[in-house]
Amino acid sequence: MSLTSKLVFGLVLSLTAGLSASLIAPAILSNVSTNNSFASSFAQAQTAQAQTPPTQTLSFSDVSADYWAHDYIEGLAKSNIISGFGDGTFRPNDPVTRAQFAAILRQAFLTSQPTTAQAFKDVPAGYWATGAIAASRSAGFLSGYPDNTFKPNDRIIRVQALVSLANGLKYPTGSLQALASYQDADTVPNYARPSTAAAAQANLIVNYPALDQIAPGRSASRAEVAAFVYQALVKAGRAEPLTVKAEELQSELIATLPPAVNPVGFSKSGKEILTLDGSRGNLQVWNSQTGTLLREIVASDAASVNSAAISHDGTKVAAIFLPTNANTYQLALWTVSTGKQLWQKPLSDSPGLPQGGYRLFKKLVFSADDRQIIRLGELNNAQGNPLSTQLNFQDVTTGKLLQSLDLGTQADESVDQIAFSPDGQLLASNSSLRFSGNISTQTNSPKPRVDVWKINQNGRFDRFMTIPLAYSLGSLAFSNSGFLNIRTLPPTNIDNYFIDIWNLQTREQIGHTLIQQNCMSAQLNSNGKDYFGRYAYGGRCFGNIQTGIAGQIDDYEFTNMLFSDSGDYSAIFNDNSYFEVLNHGPDPELNAVNDQPVRIFSKSSLQNP
Repeated sequence: MSLTSKLVFGLVLSLTAGLSASLIAPAILSNVSTNNSFASSFAQAQTAQAQTPPTQTLSFSDVSADYWAHDYIEGLAKSNIISGFGDGTFRPNDPVTRAQFAAILRQAFLTSQPTTAQAFKDVPAGYWATGAIAASRSAGFLSGYPDNTFKPNDRIIRVQALVSLANGLKYPTGSLQALASYQDADTVPNYARPSTAAAAQANLIVNYPALDQIAPGRSASRAEVAAFVYQALVKAGRAEPLTVKAEELQSELIATLPPAVNPVGFSKSGKEILTLDGSRGNLQVWNSQTGTLLREIVASDAASVNSAAISHDGTKVAAIFLPTNANTYQLALWTVSTGKQLWQKPLSDSPGLPQGGYRLFKKLVFSADDRQIIRLGELNNAQGNPLSTQLNFQDVTTGKLLQSLDLGTQADESVDQIAFSPDGQLLASNSSLRFSGNISTQTNSPKPRVDVWKINQNGRFDRFMTIPLAYSLGSLAFSNSGFLNIRTLPPTNIDNYFIDIWNLQTREQIGHTLIQQNCMSAQLNSNGKDYFGRYAYGGRCFGNIQTGIAGQIDDYEFTNMLFSDSGDYSAIFNDNSYFEVLNHGPDPELNAVNDQPVRIFSKSSLQNP
C-alpha cells in the first residue's frame, strides 16, 4: 500500500475461545493468585456462577488489559473464584505446584466433596493442602503415582492439568482426531492421549502464543491454569464463552515532524516523542499528537550527541555527549518542562584501557520506575575488539553511580541489546558473535546467548540464568506479559526471522514463532510485540507478533519505524541521510541531508461489519 494519510492492515488471527474450532485463541485474558496456599486464591463461594455480577472491581497490577489471559482470570476473579496476592499482583507466569492445583480444583469444583480418600504417604495430615488433595483424589481428578506418593511440591505440567480436568469432570473419551490440529500432538504421552483429546473437544486447551501446540511437557503457569479452569466452567455452563472478533486496524496520520530530526523514543504513553537533530546536535521533545515542539534541549558546547533517552513519564531527558575540544564524554539530565539541566557527570575512561583503545557507548535507557539511568558501554582495544562490556546504573536524582555490572563478554563477542521486564525486576542482555574476518567459521567462536539478571533485595542485579541459543541472535525485548522475546535467525533460512519466547519464571521456552514470511532484518520494538523490517524484493514490513496483524509500506524512502510501548503510536522515518558537499576545496565540508519528514500515526480499532 502506498503511504499517504493512512496505514491499513488486516488482522490475521484465528478466532476464538469457547467456539467449535479446535484451536483456542486467547481472548485477551487475566490472572490468578497464591503462594504457599494457592487455596487462599479461591474464595469460599466457589459455586457462584461466572455470570454473577461482581460486588467489587477486581484487577491485578501485573496483568494489563491486553495481557493474553486477562479476561479468563478477570472472569474468575469477578465471580469470587480466585484472588491475587496481598500486594495486588497475580504473578501470572509463575509455575503451579501439584498441591496448588489440587487447591484450585477444590475451590472451583469440589467444595462439597468428601475427603476420606486414602492418604498419600508424602502428604502428612497437617499439610496445608491435605484436604484439597484428598478431595481431588476422591473425585477422580488426581490419582498420584504408583508408589502412593503425590509429590505435592512438584510443578504440574500442562498435560497433567488437562488430563486431571477431563477425568475429574467425567468427559467422554475423546477421538484422537481432535488432536490432529496440533503440531506437537505426537509428543502427548500414550497414557494421556484419550483424555487430552477429550480436553481438546471440550475446548480446554489454551496455549499462548502458539495456538497450534499443546506443549504437554511444559510447566503450567498460573495464567494457563486459570484459562483451563475458565474453559471448563464454560463447558459446564457456568461461565460465558470468550470470543475474539476479527478486526481491521487503521492507523491515521496525526502529525509530521521536520525532516532533519531523527526519532529516539516515545514516552510510555506515546504522547511525547524525543528526537535528535543530527545537523545541530540538539534534542527535541514533541507532542506526538499535534507535532508541537514542547522543548528543545541544547547540550552545552556539545560537538556530538552519542545517545539519548526520554523517561517513561515523559518528564526528563538524558543524553551522553562529547563537548567541543574535550576528550571526556558527559552524561547529563534535563527536565522537559523547563529545559533546565539537573546535573552533568563526566564519564571518565576506565583504568586499564590500552593505548589507542577507546570507549563505545551503545545504549541509554531509563529504568522501569524512572529512578535510574542505565548505560551500556564497551571498552575496545586499538583494533576494535571489545575488552569488556558493562552496564552502569546511575541515580536519576543525583547522578551518583549505583552499580557497575560486568556482562562477562569474551574477546569476539558483542552486546548490542538490553531489555528490562515491565516490573523492572529482570534484565536481559544479548551476547552474539562479532563478525569480522573469518571468525564466523571458527569452531571455537563464542555461541550466541542471552544472559538474564534479577534484582536482589538491595536493589542490585545478580545473574539469574543464561539462555544458550542455537541460532544467530538479534534484538530482544520483554512483552507486557513478562515473557522475554528473542529474535533469532536460523543459518539455513536467512530470509525468515523467528521469535523465541521464554517464560523466565519457569525458565522454559514457550514459543518459536515466524515473524512474517520474507520479512528480513526484522527488529523487535522495546514493547516486545511490534516489529519492523524489510522485504528482499523491496518495501518495508511491520506487524504485531501477539495479534498476528501484519502490514507493509511501499514507500521506499522510509527506512525505520518506532512504536510506543502501548503500540498505539508509531513513527515512520528515514534514518539514512545522504550528504551534500558545501565546499569543494582541499578540505570539503559535508552536510547530512534528510528530506523526508517524520510521520506519526495513531492506531484505532475498527470492527468489521
